[in-house]
Amino acid sequence: MSISKYVSLVVFAAALSVATVVVQFDSPSRAEMIALGTMIGIGFISQSLVYRTTSGAGGAVSLIPFLASIILGPTWVTPVLIGVAVLSGELRSKRAPIKAAFNTSQFVLAAATAVLAFKAAGGVSPLEVRAFSLTLIPALVGASFAFLCVNKAAVAAAIGIAEGSDGWSTWRRLIDGVVGYDLISLPFAYLYARVYSDFGWTWTIALTIPLVGVRQIYRMNWELERSSQELLQLLVNAIEARDPYTSGHSRRVAHYATIIAKSAGFTKKRVDRLFTAAILHDVGKIHEDFAPILRKPASLTPEERAIIESHSERGAQLVATVSQLEDIVPVVRHHHERWDGRGYPARLSGQSIPLGSRVIMLADTIDAMTSDRPYRAALPREVVLAELERMAGAQFDPELTRAFLNSSGPEELFEAVASYHSSAAQDNDVTRLFDRARRIRIA
Repeated sequence: MSISKYVSLVVFAAALSVATVVVQFDSPSRAEMIALGTMIGIGFISQSLVYRTTSGAGGAVSLIPFLASIILGPTWVTPVLIGVAVLSGELRSKRAPIKAAFNTSQFVLAAATAVLAFKAAGGVSPLEVRAFSLTLIPALVGASFAFLCVNKAAVAAAIGIAEGSDGWSTWRRLIDGVVGYDLISLPFAYLYARVYSDFGWTWTIALTIPLVGVRQIYRMNWELERSSQELLQLLVNAIEARDPYTSGHSRRVAHYATIIAKSAGFTKKRVDRLFTAAILHDVGKIHEDFAPILRKPASLTPEERAIIESHSERGAQLVATVSQLEDIVPVVRHHHERWDGRGYPARLSGQSIPLGSRVIMLADTIDAMTSDRPYRAALPREVVLAELERMAGAQFDPELTRAFLNSSGPEELFEAVASYHSSAAQDNDVTRLFDRARRIRIA
């Protein structure tokens, strides 16, 4: 299915869901309309402050006032007003029409589904029933989860179609980073609605100020994490500039390592830390005595080989100077250990090797086999997979290797390999053109 057809389907589903709410429930009362206007207005302000992360998820506190509006006024007007608020934010951000249509429609669909779930579970607006009752809990939980599930599923499907990736992996990528914050925010949606019904709009707006402050803290934290990753990438690029044959190596290894880790069932937090360790696994080569060896086209002497093998230990020493990277120091130090104990620097074997190091060893070897070298071309997929299977239990962790080979990981990994090869070919073409132009100018 193309992305345009998918967006059309979401738009139709949103319209159908609103029509269902119109048919089943009465129009809102005047008190409900005032409450909806207040909550949707706050939601609009929150939505206009949204920021997008690199994973495709967004950061905003609009979820709380939007859910509060569903609790206060569970009618057809609620999803319509939420749609208007989201659309206004999209237009203000100058989004592409297809993105604006999708984002607006999926919010309307999620809100209408939440209204239906709230009513089906016997939910009653706090404006009608002032006292809290335990019987209201199923309605609150049902509405909240209906909203979240529809919202995340619609976004995951859109990203999956656009990227050509697996829907389930995209879903996990979306919820891993934000589901905790979303679940924590659910009780606050009812508190928001209760504050409005008991104290009025002035106290509700006062409650919004700390919520926006918390959102700003999350944004600053995310921006600091992004800056740290970019600085690490800058450092790695400086190291790899010394060796023309390994340009982009650490970035590829980090990418392959995350694919392998996901196939082994790593949590998102663990995958993120592994990515950082993989990006830095060759950081020890920044020392000056590695430069002439990395550029040497001939075979290495035993002394030069010893210097090269010291890079993992020296890299671990560099990483250890950053307190926030303390947990990945052993992973960097032991990423050249072999399952059979014939690796370096400590000749660890089996389970004594850190799990992250075993993943990087596998990813590092895959990159070596799938990259062009001066003495051979990149190996084909069949040869690479056969070699991984052959060396499982010798060079590689056998269980980790089997988990990777028996999953969708190889398909995703070799798609990434093909993408990197295509980019490298384009870069080489551009380089040859510049070299030719330079020679012409010299002539």
